[in-house]
Amino acid sequence: MKFSTEAIRKMAEIMVSEMKQIGMEAEGIREVEKGMREFLREVGVQALGSYLEQKDEEMQETEQVCACGEQMNYLFKREGTILSVFGRVHYRRSYHVCEACHVGVSPLDRHMGIEAGQVTAGLAELLALAGVEISFEAGTRWLERYLLFRVSDNTLRKETERFGELQKVQEAEWIKNSQDEKWLQQRQREIGKQPGRLYGSLDGVMAPLMGEWRELKNIAWYRVEPIRSYQKRRRHASRVGEQNHLQAQDITYHCDIQTPEQFSELFWASACQRKADLYEELVFVCDGAVWIWKLIEKHFPHAVQIVDWYHASEYLSPIAEAAFGCGTPQYHNWLENARTLLWEGRIADLILACQQLSSIALAQPAVHQAVTYFTNNQKRMDYARFRNLVQYQWTFSDSLRYGKICCLKTADTRRTSSTAVSFF
Repeated sequence: MKFSTEAIRKMAEIMVSEMKQIGMEAEGIREVEKGMREFLREVGVQALGSYLEQKDEEMQETEQVCACGEQMNYLFKREGTILSVFGRVHYRRSYHVCEACHVGVSPLDRHMGIEAGQVTAGLAELLALAGVEISFEAGTRWLERYLLFRVSDNTLRKETERFGELQKVQEAEWIKNSQDEKWLQQRQREIGKQPGRLYGSLDGVMAPLMGEWRELKNIAWYRVEPIRSYQKRRRHASRVGEQNHLQAQDITYHCDIQTPEQFSELFWASACQRKADLYEELVFVCDGAVWIWKLIEKHFPHAVQIVDWYHASEYLSPIAEAAFGCGTPQYHNWLENARTLLWEGRIADLILACQQLSSIALAQPAVHQAVTYFTNNQKRMDYARFRNLVQYQWTFSDSLRYGKICCLKTADTRRTSSTAVSFF
């Protein structure tokens, strides 16, 4: 979107003049910035209202037709108020009524996709993002700092839940298509094989919901690329498990509170949306939960399966702490050696290193748990071989690694997540 340089210059001069008149030039930069933002917000309120009224006048020159096909007659101008990204905007627009079906409507509202007393599409998106990231109460305070006006908790909740409902409808359509053999065959003929590699990560996160904790299952699809500006560190300055030269991109998230059997439908449907079944290479980087690998085996038996290094490494600290005490030199030495074995994919040696501490009574539960995990997932933890086979390493999304899920909070527990990315 490009604006006239001359118009921007004139607006800047007006703003500076106004700031001087109210004495803001004597304030510090923080106050000046806030004053300019408030000035622009009020300009936006007035400008948006004027724009809508001018647009309404332009529409008066064309005939207005009802949904029933009959012509609509002008009655009068009606006032309306919408809540926009600038705040409350008041405007007047034409009101028409169809003589045939007696339906009244504002052609401007219908054309612009607005409704008096409601939130605009631009603000609704921001509200949903805030509702996804943090609690509704904290979200209203957070938004007020950015927008310079307050939105009620109920409005934030309403818009977040509305987006959740829209996502629910969309996912239902995806599931319907993904189970239609004709749709799948036509899609394969039109799209064909996709070059390159796609990644998927599944996990379950316990989330509080209406007084109880339930597991929120989620799937992230993404691609991976090297960071071009990255300069490789010297080995002594890097930690085991770091992959700082990589970044995930084009990430999409889908989640719901369901059983594994129910979640299987959403998993496959979202895979079809990302063309996962058509990629030359498909790699899954996940935790070791049995239900995860069962779903992957069901839908993508030939995909590369990797237990992410971070999840696997979490089984080592409890052993070191029980055997040597947290923070002791022996604790750090054993843990560093164990993590190195894991990073190099020497799982048999790692299992032996864990078993050697099983004679310590306090360490036995942690050793048993770790050895069982490593044994069951040994083929998925050959990290050295995985790194040698590909141009760059596998990644894992932050939402799945740390269980930090950002949800659309809807009445029926539907969730859509969005968060940042880091590397396994």
